[in-house]
Amino acid sequence: MAKRKKLDYEAAVTELESLVERLEQGDISLEESLKLYESGVLLTRDCQEALQSAEQKVQMLLQQSGQSTLVDFDPDNSES
Repeated sequence: MAKRKKLDYEAAVTELESLVERLEQGDISLEESLKLYESGVLLTRDCQEALQSAEQKVQMLLQQSGQSTLVDFDPDNSES
C-alpha cells in the first residue's frame, strides 16, 4: 500500500466536503462510492488526529500557565 500524504486540517475538511457532495449526487458506481468512502474515513482520521494534537498543545500551554484544565464553552452562559 502506497504511503499517502496527510493534509492539514482545513484541507482535509475541504476534501471531505467535496467527497460528501460527490457521494450525495448518487451518479457514481458502487466501486467508486466505496473508494470515496474509504478516502473519507482516512481523511476523518487525519482530522481527529489534528484535533487531538491541538487539544494536547492547549493542555500543555494551560499547564505552563498554571491553569489545570479546560472549561467547556457555554455560549448561553457567557458574559455580555
